[in-house]
Amino acid sequence: MPARSYDARHRVCRKATAAPRSVIASLALPTAAAVALMFTATGAAVATSPRSVSPAGNASALSRTSSNVALRSGIDPNETPARRHQAVEENMAVVRASAAARVARSTARQALAVRALAAKRAAVAHTWRMPITNPVQTSGFGYRWGRLHAGEDYGVPVGTNLASMSTGTVVFAGVESGYGNLVQIRYWDGTISYFAHMSSISVSVGTGVDPGQVVGQSGNTGHSTGPHLHLEIHPDGGAAINPLPWLASHNILR
Repeated sequence: MPARSYDARHRVCRKATAAPRSVIASLALPTAAAVALMFTATGAAVATSPRSVSPAGNASALSRTSSNVALRSGIDPNETPARRHQAVEENMAVVRASAAARVARSTARQALAVRALAAKRAAVAHTWRMPITNPVQTSGFGYRWGRLHAGEDYGVPVGTNLASMSTGTVVFAGVESGYGNLVQIRYWDGTISYFAHMSSISVSVGTGVDPGQVVGQSGNTGHSTGPHLHLEIHPDGGAAINPLPWLASHNILR
């Protein structure tokens, strides 16, 4: 083998052994590109570091953050404290006015309900009815044997309940000559009714009565020829009148 070729191979080996020195050198002495890369990285780090932001930048960022928060919460960041206080007061005034309106409406509804109930009670209180149900007339109003029979007679068994004809007050309750046991009721319009010949009385003078309230039972007391109710009507507490036209005019009996 030629000596040159052998030498060439040994020179390659020598260069190979010298390579580590160049690597060490490159590690020890960084190239310009490496230095530039280091400065670039450092600069970026410095640029992104919080310590590198100026106070003015911090204030601007804080202002923008506050504005964003204010806008999200519905508060105008440009409003002054006084304007905000005024806006709060205006809102509270609206709330108070709305609450007052609700209370007023509720009070009006309650008053209307009370008036309606009072009207209903008054309507019921001013209704009229017969003292008995299914009345059977046995003797009418008029003169007989030279005397006035001042009422209408209805034949009923002894012990039949007799009811108030409307709202009123008992003005007499007791025994009265030929009437036997008698109850007189003055009603809300001044009319007085007489229930005569009763077997028993369950009210007393001054008792307030409602339409249909039982005041006693029918009977055969006093000047009577058999069990019946003797009914008299005295408008405004005056003289007795024929009950039938009066009963018809009050839609009680037709």
